[in-house]
Amino acid sequence: MSLLLGLSIYWDLPLLIIIVSMIYSATRFDRWELIVREAIRWGLRMSMFLGGIGLGLYVVSTLI
Repeated sequence: MSLLLGLSIYWDLPLLIIIVSMIYSATRFDRWELIVREAIRWGLRMSMFLGGIGLGLYVVSTLI
């Protein structure tokens, strides 16, 4: 049960990535097609970056 409570802070992460990428893209483009396309690309890059950091921290924590 405590494991589920510890992971509950990460349930908001996908929503935050979507919101931040949409706002960032809207500041750069005016047309909705370009905003959505850039938001998807930027969201994927941010997700891969955060996933890489998480994976790296997991590997380091299992080695120690």
